[in-house]
Amino acid sequence: MSDLFEKRFVVVAGKGGVGRTTVSLLIGRCAAARGKRTLVCLVGAPPRYQEILGGLAVGMEARGVAPGFDVINLDPVSAREEYGLMILKSPALHRLVFGSRIVRAFLDAVPGLAEWAMLGKATYHALNRAGGRPDYDLVVFDSPATGHGLDVLSLPAAIVASVPAGHIRDEALERVRLMGDPRRCEVVPVTLPEEMPASEVLELIRGLKRHGLPMKRIVVNMVDDARHRCEIDALFDGRPGIGGLEPWLVPAATAVARRRAQEDSLARVASESRLEVMTLPAVKGRSLDEAGFALLSRELERQLS
Repeated sequence: MSDLFEKRFVVVAGKGGVGRTTVSLLIGRCAAARGKRTLVCLVGAPPRYQEILGGLAVGMEARGVAPGFDVINLDPVSAREEYGLMILKSPALHRLVFGSRIVRAFLDAVPGLAEWAMLGKATYHALNRAGGRPDYDLVVFDSPATGHGLDVLSLPAAIVASVPAGHIRDEALERVRLMGDPRRCEVVPVTLPEEMPASEVLELIRGLKRHGLPMKRIVVNMVDDARHRCEIDALFDGRPGIGGLEPWLVPAATAVARRRAQEDSLARVASESRLEVMTLPAVKGRSLDEAGFALLSRELERQLS
């Protein structure tokens, strides 16, 4: 499974709240530990992720959080303006165009423009070769949440199909070739071991397959440790619920029911997605800190080795 680190561009996809950003950072950290120059492109990540980056605030400029491990936090509007500067090539002309309130209002109304700029910036670092060598060996893109994320990933193909020949279409075609090449790109869906997230990620996978985006594995996050099972689990075989139980048995019965529901969701995801399933354990505590991140990093590395 370590072939994941041989890709040039890895997209992490999934609904909000499943740990998509955490998985993106974990992949970046593991790749850097293997000697890969790695960039993780977050999209509007909230400040709480600074905790697992050693308190480092990350913005539109890539910042190093560990040797060979850079992180950037993309903002759609800033990415659009940076893309405009790249097209116009003149700071003075850029200020004139983007400094206009009328122009800004027009650009805000153009569907997909900011998203195209974000995807363009992320893929640029995977494609750009300064002096014959790419900026990074691996770029990890923490795509927006399900639905919106699928729209963003399908933008290059939509541009190629609808925009006349020119610079933008050429750039889109280059990204279509990158993202459709399983040797260079992989999309990693992320979900939780619960009924609703499992249904949503399976719908996402069907959409990704329709767009021809390569997938090989899926990450199921926050899985309870099956080693916590004990002989008392057998007491609840065949019980429909916790009604009528002694109060001291209710916590155990609830934990058993939760584990069984997770096992059902894991089996369904494996069967219907036909992807290799990787699991990450639930980390105790309300928020993920550096210690919890290190624990998950070791577990991901173990499964990828």
